[in-house]
Amino acid sequence: MHNYAEIQIRRAELSEVDAIKDILREAYKPIRKELSRVPGALKEGMDKIARHIQMGNQYVALVGNEIAGTMRVGMRGQVGVVSRMAVREKFRNRRIGTIMVEYADSLLDRQNAKCVEIEVYGSIDYQADFYDRMGFSEVERKERAGEEIIVMRKDLCKDEEIPEEDEFLI
Repeated sequence: MHNYAEIQIRRAELSEVDAIKDILREAYKPIRKELSRVPGALKEGMDKIARHIQMGNQYVALVGNEIAGTMRVGMRGQVGVVSRMAVREKFRNRRIGTIMVEYADSLLDRQNAKCVEIEVYGSIDYQADFYDRMGFSEVERKERAGEEIIVMRKDLCKDEEIPEEDEFLI
């Protein structure tokens, strides 16, 4: 049984650049053969990851003292964006990805995002299925460098209560 209380999510530190790159490499390894090109996450250099850490939008999930996963969370206008999300193979199927998405949703909600957007590869069914279970819906399909990309979105707007009309106001 896995204790979810031992999972901590926090901003990444510069000393963790190598670990983040390793997690991304490991996560993309099984899907590379299904794609027609090398994913952008694998082309990213350590300097770009370090820059995102310095900007404060690269996060890590820790199980104990070990980095189990990573994601990038930011804003594009009023749209929250989650990208470069990956969990180490030995930590998969322990709800770490779910906890990371919930953390990102909460973080972006506090930043007044209207919705959260994520892009997944059209040829990798389990990616879209995971986000579908997390409340995301497909909003667009597009092509990027020969790959079909599915844009998925989750609305963060709460149904606001409509105040009852004050019968004394004219």
